[in-house]
Amino acid sequence: MTWSDWSKRSAYLLVQTDWGAGEKLWKESQTWKETIGSWLTTGPWDLVIWIDAKSWEDVYEKASWLRSQKGVRATSSHFVYKGTKNGKWWWEWPVGNWVFARTPHLNGEIKDMQKLPWAASAASIPGDWDYMVWVGGQKWEEVWDHVGELNKDGWHTQTLIPMKSWWNQTWKNSWWTKTQEGTAAAA
Repeated sequence: MTWSDWSKRSAYLLVQTDWGAGEKLWKESQTWKETIGSWLTTGPWDLVIWIDAKSWEDVYEKASWLRSQKGVRATSSHFVYKGTKNGKWWWEWPVGNWVFARTPHLNGEIKDMQKLPWAASAASIPGDWDYMVWVGGQKWEEVWDHVGELNKDGWHTQTLIPMKSWWNQTWKNSWWTKTQEGTAAAA
């Protein structure tokens, strides 16, 4: 399986909202050209938005705008330090969820993710968690088993299960194939 790596190029925006605001912002985020995907999820965050971000300013602008919207209770932004993606596109998995993962060791763990064919992508993010991983499967029981594998290997995890999911599939033509400091080339 071919993996592509990127560095300092995207960010996850996490949003806690009331019910109406979450739905509205989920739809709004789908109109942003920078949005790679957007999900209404279960767990501590109601909305997860993944954007193409070339700088902290890009992330700050979106996070500030989100925070200013009616019904938003909290936001958290996570600029990706390093990321890796396997050869399968996220939307090709029948089911999947985001997993915050905290490593049992220091350094080098992102390459270990490349050994897991069901980890469609893994991104190193600053904050309480070390990684944001998309865990895919053919059915939900498989996804649950994969998350269990991480836990059995000593990882601490927290899942964000999408209740509504939107992938910007135009990214199939725009994905970064190689990266340099803060930049990436499109496929």
